[in-house]
Amino acid sequence: MPRVGVLLSGCGVQDGSEIYETVLTILALEKAGATWQAMAPDIEQVEVVNHYTGAEDRLATRDVMSQPSRNVLPEAARIVRGKIVSLGEVSAHDVDALIIPGGYGVVKNLCSFAADGEEATVNPDVARLITEMHGLRKPIGALCIAPVLIALTLRGQNVGLTVGNDATTSLAVNRLDAQHQVTSVDQIFVDERHNIVSTPAFMLAETASQAEEGITKLVDKVLQLIPLQTQ
Repeated sequence: MPRVGVLLSGCGVQDGSEIYETVLTILALEKAGATWQAMAPDIEQVEVVNHYTGAEDRLATRDVMSQPSRNVLPEAARIVRGKIVSLGEVSAHDVDALIIPGGYGVVKNLCSFAADGEEATVNPDVARLITEMHGLRKPIGALCIAPVLIALTLRGQNVGLTVGNDATTSLAVNRLDAQHQVTSVDQIFVDERHNIVSTPAFMLAETASQAEEGITKLVDKVLQLIPLQTQ
C-alpha cells in the first residue's frame, strides 16, 4: 500500500494551507487505497490573517508580548485532527510520493515568494525533502500555487508545471527556468521526465466541487507513478 506525504503550510487559505484542497487530497488518497502522512515545518507563520475580516497582522511589526504568534505545525494539525509530524523528522525514504496542497502559506511560510518573488528562498527542510524526492524519482504532486514552490526548489531543471492560466504567476514560473503549461480547472499537467504532476485547483476553481475533479486526477496520477515494487 503506497504511503503518501502531504506537506502542509498552516491552516487557512490566506496564511496556511487551503483547507478544501487538503481535505479533497486526503479523501482521494483514501478512496484510492493509499495511506497518507501529513507533515509541516515547525516554524512561526510569517503573518496571521483573520479569515473573517481578511485583515493581516504581520509578525514583523507586532508586539509579540501582547499578540501571540502562530506556529505552522500546530496550525496545520487542525486540518488533520492532529495526525501530523514535524517536517524535520521526515526524509524521502519515509514516503513513496509527496503532494503539496496550495494556499498562501505555501508562498509565505514554505518559501518567501509572496514577499520576494523570483528572488525567494525556500525553507531548508522543505527544499531538502523536495530535492530528496526528486533525486529518488519519487512522484511529487503540486496544487494551486504550490507549483511555484517546486519551480523555486528545482530551479534550472526545466520542470513542467501548471497554475492554470494566471498570467502573472505563469510568467513567474517561466522566469524560474520552469515551463508553464496552460490548463483548465479540471485538468492536470504531467511532467513525465521529472515525475511531477500539477493542477490549478483554486487558482481557477470557485467551489470545492470544481476543484475536486482535477485534484482526484492528480492523486490518481501520482499513485500511478509510484514504482510497483514500492506499492
